[in-house]
Amino acid sequence: MEILDRNGIHDGLVIDLGCGSGLWARELVDAGYRVLGIDISEAMIELSRNRVPEAEFSVGSLFEVEILRCQAVTAVNEVLNYLFDAENEDRGLGRLFRRVHDALVPGGVFVFDVLGPGQVPSGTRARGFRVGEDWAVLAEREEDVERGTMERRIVSFRKVGEYYRRVHRVRLYDPSELSAELERTGFRVRTLRSYDGHPLSEGHAAFVARKPA
Repeated sequence: MEILDRNGIHDGLVIDLGCGSGLWARELVDAGYRVLGIDISEAMIELSRNRVPEAEFSVGSLFEVEILRCQAVTAVNEVLNYLFDAENEDRGLGRLFRRVHDALVPGGVFVFDVLGPGQVPSGTRARGFRVGEDWAVLAEREEDVERGTMERRIVSFRKVGEYYRRVHRVRLYDPSELSAELERTGFRVRTLRSYDGHPLSEGHAAFVARKPA
């Protein structure tokens, strides 16, 4: 929110790519912005509509959906890393950057974050877990250096006995290469190691790409 404010964006339309359950959309609407949230998951869009009935939401791939004329575009929490369809396997972010640049008004900003390489030492697997009163989540990460991807295997347990396994595959991006691609597209780029007072983890970078006024 402070990034938008510092760039003189106090109202207007914000398009949230990979909006998930609508947590960020809720904050934006409460601050006086109009919001269009986009997510490939119908279940997430249903949650978003229930949480933020004042906003608009659409089911679709952020790589294919129309990006309307707007003051800002956001894609927070690594959503650009996810490999959720076969076509995205070999598609870089350059085309998306150009579409966002074309949609933004002069002075508009594109705010997003990505995971970079080096999340897990080569040839190893990183394991971790979190436990609550009636739940536990186990996660395992493994990086494929040659392909520049990482798999996250997540198993969740609930006290009622239900369980499921979910595998997330993500492509890892070199921040310097993304900065160069954004600049070639016409953006002025600033790379961040935190969202103001919220530091990002190692190998996790955020970007503020501004379309010149």
